[in-house]
Amino acid sequence: MEKQAMLIGIDVGGTFTDVIALVPANGQIVASFKVPSTPDDPAAAVIDALQRLAGIRSLQGATVCHGTTVGTNTLIQRKGARVGLLTTAGFTDIIELRRQDRPTLYHLAVRVSEPLVPHERRFGADERLDACGRVVQPLMGVDALLDQIRSSGADAFAISCLHAYANPTHEVRLAEALKQAFPGRFISVSHDVCPEFREYERTSTTVVNAYIGPAVQRYVRRLDEEAHRMGIRSLMVVKSNGGLTSPDNAQRYPVHLIESGPAAGMIATQAYARATRRPNLIAFDMGGTTAKAGVIHDFQPRITDEFRADRLEGGRDVGGYPIRSAVLDIVEVGAGGGSVAWIDPGGVPKVGPDSAGADPGPACYGRGGDLPTVTDAHAVIGTLTSETFAGTGIHFSRDAAVDAIERHIARPMGWPLARAAHAIIEIAVANMTEMVRLATVRRGYDPREFAILASGGAGPLHAALVGAEVGVREVLVPPQSGIFSALGAVLGEVRHDVSATLLTPLEALDPQAVADAFEGLATKAAGLLAAESADPANARQQRFADLRFVGQLFELRVPLGEVGDPMPSVATIEARFRTAYRGAFGFDLAGSRVELVNVHLVASLPLKMQGERLFEPAVAVPDGAAPRQCPYMDRDGHVQPVALYHAQGCAGQSLQGPALIDHSGSTIWVPQGTIARVQVDGSVVFRLSAGRKHGLE
Repeated sequence: MEKQAMLIGIDVGGTFTDVIALVPANGQIVASFKVPSTPDDPAAAVIDALQRLAGIRSLQGATVCHGTTVGTNTLIQRKGARVGLLTTAGFTDIIELRRQDRPTLYHLAVRVSEPLVPHERRFGADERLDACGRVVQPLMGVDALLDQIRSSGADAFAISCLHAYANPTHEVRLAEALKQAFPGRFISVSHDVCPEFREYERTSTTVVNAYIGPAVQRYVRRLDEEAHRMGIRSLMVVKSNGGLTSPDNAQRYPVHLIESGPAAGMIATQAYARATRRPNLIAFDMGGTTAKAGVIHDFQPRITDEFRADRLEGGRDVGGYPIRSAVLDIVEVGAGGGSVAWIDPGGVPKVGPDSAGADPGPACYGRGGDLPTVTDAHAVIGTLTSETFAGTGIHFSRDAAVDAIERHIARPMGWPLARAAHAIIEIAVANMTEMVRLATVRRGYDPREFAILASGGAGPLHAALVGAEVGVREVLVPPQSGIFSALGAVLGEVRHDVSATLLTPLEALDPQAVADAFEGLATKAAGLLAAESADPANARQQRFADLRFVGQLFELRVPLGEVGDPMPSVATIEARFRTAYRGAFGFDLAGSRVELVNVHLVASLPLKMQGERLFEPAVAVPDGAAPRQCPYMDRDGHVQPVALYHAQGCAGQSLQGPALIDHSGSTIWVPQGTIARVQVDGSVVFRLSAGRKHGLE
């Protein structure tokens, strides 16, 4: 009988590239492993992983779902294109003027992110539209404008004219002129990338799309060509909204991929929540370079329409670059296993945001790294052993970790080795605890009503420590926790969020104008779906509207039903908005008028894989093997034995802490006095007792 084509998930992290391959019909996992990432050429690790898979099972007809950090890294490392910005004359400095706000209001030495387009590559077009899209000044002098651009050295272009969301005519003409004058160059146009009002945010989104566009385009094209050469049927890329998209659409809207990798982990968390009937989960993912936290509330991830990319510089908020795009709400800090420990000029030890990355990596990797990291601290105290890195190509060396911490932290601080190692871990935990509070308390959620689900190579090792600090009572480590984002990549669905501004008071709303706006969005969505490998006939299209009280600056989104359903009446739309407003803020502004701001359409297509199948209970028999005793060093330097279990041999068993559990590419720390239950589906669950200390003691 012919084998069914595989569904392959690949997530590229700063240290490792994670891979999982499974059979979509029954969820059978064919292979799962990690390979070292190749930061200088990220595609190389992906291609190597696919070649390794090909040695296990044929890739013919397979589908690859890929979470990528190429766009993010291009932006952070400032290795993007030399962008030329074309906008309305008199508005060329909008990306520098911003909104005249400051990242930290009272900071006397405030720094803000440098504009991605310098002043000499900003060009003003002789044209003007009013807020309704009526032509005030026709577009003129295009040839003279092109002459200026030719001498600028620009190799990609962003076009963002004033009020183009209401009438794209001038932007269309400018784009056509650029295509003829500069064939093959990447062109990003605001009415296509972000057709919404708010000039700064729309321009910023368009510029970021152009800045990372050529790099993402080269990367995706190369992977797509290599994949087809190997017999793979289709490559799909994870978007910031958690959905999947084709290579063609990914190259058209690179800005939609900025949060590609973190989004996949949230989708896996949502699938686990549904399968285990846990409506409220905190997704806690700690990898080699960063830690991330997001919330699943009532089985749904929180989605926002604006975020700021590259917001932190050296741990300081510098504002970043606003991007108007549907994105899963995820908080991220530079606190991964590879985060470097250092001492600031005031003699205070710090951890992160700099990371040792994949090359050279932590000192204990034996690749020439000599700076102390969080991973090295665990190697020193014994909570990481060589078994953790089996099959990864890493030659584990505790001695190298001891040397790095001694030289850079312990001796300069006058501390014993054990105190220095534990301090590194405690500082990293404090950073991640604040991150989780930002994702929960700052969003109006009580962490005590949630369980924390740990994933990533280092997440399960720190989940109990972070969970105890924020007050959660239950820690969950799912199956395949070490490659959870790769798993999430195959659990997504094709999804496109399209929007348009339709600013009007609700009482003056023209039903035909609303119908026309949604018809335009449906046409755009149909074009995007036509570029996907899945059958667009199965698409689901949902309508939404952004509303606010007149005079307010921010909106709330309300559902308007699916395309094909009758449009709700104006009274129903207003009632839904007021209900949502009371739910969000606890009161209603009864005498205030409501206005419509934007309309949205979400088009989605299901894929082959249903996440619930991966988390179904399975028949598992414990192997009865005795745990290995590992030497563990406490904060005072005392060494005691701690049991190290292998999860696959302990299904159905309860394990008494303190203990370590080797679990699908990660290590779980079970605190003293805690009992961990290894479930038959491969997950590990334990509860944290209120008032009990759950540190590495």
